[in-house]
Amino acid sequence: MGKRSSPDIIATILEAANGGIGKTRLLTKANLTSAQFKKYIDLLVAKKLLTEQSGSDYRPAYKTTGLGLQYLTLYNSIKSISILKA
Repeated sequence: MGKRSSPDIIATILEAANGGIGKTRLLTKANLTSAQFKKYIDLLVAKKLLTEQSGSDYRPAYKTTGLGLQYLTLYNSIKSISILKA
């Protein structure tokens, strides 16, 4: 796998968190390091694309917001256009 861009990583996180997911599963599913996870989670929560909820056993859980789903829709539209032109 080549180096992923920030929009690609953000889309991966938002897709994985759609419906809710715990921190460990999200790290694994999005294939992130701990440093990347912290950077992107802080950004996505601040921009209201992701919400942090208390999960089971007081562990945080993350869920994609309506705004995050809009981001994914636009991201996928742009990706499909760029793939067609390549």
